[in-house]
Amino acid sequence: MAVYTNINKKDLSVINSKFKTHKFINYKGIKQGIENTNYLLKSKNEKFILTIFEKRVSKKEIPFFMKLMDQLNNLNFNCPKPLRNSKGNYIFKLKNKTACIVSFLKGKDKKNSKLKKLL
Repeated sequence: MAVYTNINKKDLSVINSKFKTHKFINYKGIKQGIENTNYLLKSKNEKFILTIFEKRVSKKEIPFFMKLMDQLNNLNFNCPKPLRNSKGNYIFKLKNKTACIVSFLKGKDKKNSKLKKLL
């Protein structure tokens, strides 16, 4: 299980206060993964990924990767787009940990793909 940091409806309210452009109405922990905590956030018409960075991630590197994803997305490269909060930042604190929200990309889990069956 890769949900190390649990969130609740109060935390969702905190997130909604930071991101006024989207109102997140539901969330679900994502079990896949090994290093960070991830949640699927849902607004009325869109999905997003909330990542809570756990201890093994270097906090100094996170801004670089947020900016890189944003620039690649602006160049029409199919990658998640980090959301900026109401202060214009990609990164925020949640439960005393560094967190970010990125757009959801549609796709299939590699474990369930036909490609895996061929390998």
